[in-house]
Amino acid sequence: MSKPESAVEALLHAVRASRGEVRDRPATSRIVTDLAQRHPRSTGMRELAAAVTTSR
Repeated sequence: MSKPESAVEALLHAVRASRGEVRDRPATSRIVTDLAQRHPRSTGMRELAAAVTTSR
């Protein structure tokens, strides 16, 4: 598993545990945005981006 995929997987676990904690933290949102721009085809990236950008 690549480093970006590991990061996406870890963030998805965090989203599943507490979506608001991940979505509402600016630093985490920046990480997700950066991952999405640099590694848009990483496994789970679409799900992560949707989870973080979906309105409350």
